[in-house]
Formats: sequence, structure tokens, C-alpha cells
Amino acid sequence: MSGESISSAILTIASIVCVFGFASAVYPSVISAGDPLISRANSMGDQILTDIEILHEATADGDSEVHIWVKNVGPKGISSGLIPGSDLFFGKSGNFERIPYDDNGSQVPSWNYSIEQNNDANWDKGETLKIRLKPADVPVIGEKYFIKFSVYNGVSKEAYFTV
Repeated sequence: MSGESISSAILTIASIVCVFGFASAVYPSVISAGDPLISRANSMGDQILTDIEILHEATADGDSEVHIWVKNVGPKGISSGLIPGSDLFFGKSGNFERIPYDDNGSQVPSWNYSIEQNNDANWDKGETLKIRLKPADVPVIGEKYFIKFSVYNGVSKEAYFTV
């Protein structure tokens, strides 16, 4: 009789150890399987809260530069550290290229920016980004040009304008 209770106790303890072993092996897999879904949901939320509008384009500095004004119309501000990670595409309609960012604007082609109506270094809702673009070729009067500005998370706007 005491042998049966000892056997039952050993089997009960072994079952509990197996359950904990199985749970500790499976739990990390279940948690990590949810990580991509959480990450994607956070990314989509970031994109939903980001919105921009290209307000105006004009040539400047003897037609060797193009100035582009882009307004942050979304509820989310964009950190100044993320703005240089944006992509700017520019060129004649059907023949455009990605223009690299250059903080001091010494390279050609390149672009840099300043934030108008700025209270801090971030591009907040309602503020306008003034982009100074130095294209490889001086824009030709009467030609149609393409501009596409895409912020760090892929939200983008495009526009066509004639010099």
C-alpha cells in the first residue's frame, strides 16, 4: 500500500516536471511568433499617422537649384534624425533618379533642408520643410519635371511641375 502511494507521488512529480519542461520549451516560440505581427502593426500605425503634402516647387539661385516645400499634415512629428533618411527622386518626366542627401549641399546632385515655422529640430505637424535641391543638370525652361519625396517609413508624395 505504501509502495503504491510512493509510485503515485513519483508519477505525479514526473508529470509536473514534464509539463513545466514542455511549457518552458514552447512558451518562447509562441511569444516570438507574435513579434513579427506586433512589429508590423507598429509599422502600419506609424505609416497611418504620417502624412505629407508637396506644396510648391520653384527654381532658384539662377535656376541652378530647385526649391521644394513639403508640409507635414499628419498628426505625427518626424524627428530631425530621420529626415536625412528620406528619399528624393527628381528628373525630367520619365527620366528621373534618386538624389542623395548632403547636409552641407556641396555635392551635385544633392539635397538638404531647413524647417520653416520651427520651434525645435523636429518636423512637427503643420511645419513646412524647405528642400534645396541641386540637380545634376540645370532645369530647362518649358520642360516637365518629376519630384517624389518619401519619408523614412515609406509614406510619399509626388508631383510634376514645369520650369
